[in-house]
Amino acid sequence: MTKMKKGAVVSGILAVFATAIVLGGTYLYQSEINNGYPDTRHVADKINSLSRDSQKTTVLVFHKPGCSDCKKARRTIKKAIHDNQNKINYIVINVNKDESQTYVAKYGVTQVPTVIVLKGDRVVDSTSSTNSKTISRVTAGEKDDKN
Repeated sequence: MTKMKKGAVVSGILAVFATAIVLGGTYLYQSEINNGYPDTRHVADKINSLSRDSQKTTVLVFHKPGCSDCKKARRTIKKAIHDNQNKINYIVINVNKDESQTYVAKYGVTQVPTVIVLKGDRVVDSTSSTNSKTISRVTAGEKDDKN
């Protein structure tokens, strides 16, 4: 093999290796560091635009990267978001971000994950449970039949 061919092979191997590192790092960030939650952009604008008179259901999902309970609840929450995104407005909030602190205080969030259901801008249900059935019910905007 000529020097030029060896250089091309080495460059190709390095390119594949670099790509694998970037993809692996992205996967690690999404799955482990950020818990894989689909954080909502411009949270303040979206929450502030909620109307008291609206009957539209909005679900707020408060989470924290690195939180083991958030990681356990992630699959259930993401499934509910996927299944109901056409009829429910979801706002996913990372409590570590500065802009979220106003809403952490406003809604009395003391632990994560916390899921809060709003009709317009009024709270109608919430949970900080790690029970998947409870999380699924609240994230889907369904009321508890016992209440």
